[in-house]
Amino acid sequence: MKKSRILVGIVVLLALVFFTHCGNSSEGVEQLEKGKGGKSDKKEEKIDIDKLDIPDRMKEAIKSGRIPMERVKQFLEMRKGMGNAPLVKIEPVQRQRIHAFLVLNGVVEPERKVEVYSRLSAYVKEIVQEEGAQVKKESVLALLDDTEIRISHRQTQLQLEQAKLTLEDEATNFERSKELKKTEMISDQDYQLSETNYNKAKLDHQNKLESFKDLELQLSYTKIKSPVEGYVTERLIEVGDRVNANQHAYTVEDFSPLLIKVYVPTSDIVNLKTGMETEVSSDVLSGMVFKGKIKLINPRIDVQSGTVKVTIEVFDRTMKLKPGMFVETKILIRNKPDALVIPKKSISYKENEAFVFIFERQGMQVSKRVIETGISEGDNIEATSGLEAGERIVTVGVEGLKDKMKVNVQGFSGPSGFRSPSGPPMSQEKKTTSDSNTKQ
Repeated sequence: MKKSRILVGIVVLLALVFFTHCGNSSEGVEQLEKGKGGKSDKKEEKIDIDKLDIPDRMKEAIKSGRIPMERVKQFLEMRKGMGNAPLVKIEPVQRQRIHAFLVLNGVVEPERKVEVYSRLSAYVKEIVQEEGAQVKKESVLALLDDTEIRISHRQTQLQLEQAKLTLEDEATNFERSKELKKTEMISDQDYQLSETNYNKAKLDHQNKLESFKDLELQLSYTKIKSPVEGYVTERLIEVGDRVNANQHAYTVEDFSPLLIKVYVPTSDIVNLKTGMETEVSSDVLSGMVFKGKIKLINPRIDVQSGTVKVTIEVFDRTMKLKPGMFVETKILIRNKPDALVIPKKSISYKENEAFVFIFERQGMQVSKRVIETGISEGDNIEATSGLEAGERIVTVGVEGLKDKMKVNVQGFSGPSGFRSPSGPPMSQEKKTTSDSNTKQ
């Protein structure tokens, strides 16, 4: 009985061993069949999201499932294949307004510059206006000593009054003689004497009057006056100096308006006409722009320089612009409201040919495109042919590019929906997040 129990136990144990061995063998066959089918028995490699060179919020989106792992793998494969491609920046070609300016340099000048002279010889008694003073027409600038002239003026005035009395007496006598002559109660000799005395008195009065007027004029000359309205820019006399007649004493300049004379090439003069608006700026007055307009266009071309003198008129109420200041003038000669505009830095040149690089998203590469350019303004230029609105061109990293070259694009969403590692967060993340928010 005991032996039979032992035998049964041995049989059960052998059966267990047999079935276990069969199970392992079938599993091995199964793995072998999988190997024959071309599938690797190696476990799928896991991706450590925290070690990826991507923004933190992108990592969170991957972990939360908002970005599928398939896209992560596609992105990593794409980045691995593009590892040596140059990094560039692209911008879309846009239509916008662009202006063409004629930029010229010139020097600010006053509209009028008047040198004021002394009209007589005398000592300077008083300085009334200093340099920088704003004066009106006929404003007194300085006073000269008038002592001697006033004495002569008073004496001449007395002589004039005496001559006037004498003339009145002789005129009365002459009128009486004419009445007596009519009745022949006076001889011809007395009549002629009366007439002669009257004529002498009249001439003497006239001479005294002219002398008086001359001294009055000299007396007015003791006041040196400004002949124009403006600013005193120069004073050349001092108190106590003796100035001579026709000696330069002051300079007065009229700053309203100010004038700027520029010299325009003959090829550009056809685009200008009087009244055209201009912008005036100076490095000295950073950030300030003054409005002006073309006042005069000289009809003559300078043979030696091939230029035409153009005078620009500027009214500056701020009084910031000063005569003698070096300025830059911009004259608007053309205006296009709907031009294809691209940055100048995006253009390369070779053998008098201008070209840009167009970005092709499908192959993550660039292609060379020959273009023609038009007017330029600042850092931008018009593309007249070769481009269409919306096309994306390389604006940074142009150097060294070649036709059909693979590139990495800063901030661009590639085929996998991911941004370049150096750019901003993924567009796919934004889209998924937006969808998630919408569902919520």
